[in-house]
Amino acid sequence: MFPTATERCDSKQKSPTGGFFGKSFGMKRIYLPHALAPGAHLELPDHVQHRLFRVMRMGVGDTFHVFDGTGTAAVAELTDAKGRRAQVTALLPDKPALPPRVLAVALLKRDAWETVLRQATEMGVTSLVPLKTRFAQVGKLNTERAHAIMVEAAEQCERVTLPSLLPVTTLEDYIAGLTTPCLWAYERLAVDNAQLGEKAKATGVLIGPEGGFAPEEVEMLNRSSQMRPFSLGPTILRADTAVVAGLATLQALHRDDAPAF
Repeated sequence: MFPTATERCDSKQKSPTGGFFGKSFGMKRIYLPHALAPGAHLELPDHVQHRLFRVMRMGVGDTFHVFDGTGTAAVAELTDAKGRRAQVTALLPDKPALPPRVLAVALLKRDAWETVLRQATEMGVTSLVPLKTRFAQVGKLNTERAHAIMVEAAEQCERVTLPSLLPVTTLEDYIAGLTTPCLWAYERLAVDNAQLGEKAKATGVLIGPEGGFAPEEVEMLNRSSQMRPFSLGPTILRADTAVVAGLATLQALHRDDAPAF
């Protein structure tokens, strides 16, 4: 049986960060895809039980924040000494909805791809489109692993929604399906991004593979009426670094209408 919050506070057990255990855990955030409503009882999966009780050393009576990944967040209280259940005590105020932000990125090697998943979640991407390009890393996309990474990133950055991971598509099909402007990173383009202005009120960013776009792909991008080229600066960036630069450029174009999440 796990200790209660009172028992742990009475024993003055120290946390790894120097504080005392107990109600100080109220700000910890956990993703649970449950319907959240005041009074709702939550069954905690094994990995959540382990995290709350074994890693974070929480106990009965401690509270934490829970979110369902679709925009609802709540305060929950642990009610079971074995760490299996919690109960919603209150809903948290709604946060402003994130504006549509699409990141289309060529398939990358595993480590770089996982970095992109974290960065996209942290920077407010609402949809992520993996792309097949001539120089993309071809391999099977592990959607279960991708979901777990995005959940972890959302828990850490206090986001209450998860990005949608769309099916892998070809560059040609992605361009053909565009209905709003999209920025695309051209590593050797001499352009002042500050001049993009209103004409590039894009809702998405396209980042190519480590080897860049093939000549025929560059031609295809230039022919599209929806694609807006932008510069990544004077140096050649890794694809995962280019994702951050591209999303920052997109955010700068929408700095007046981007809510905090």
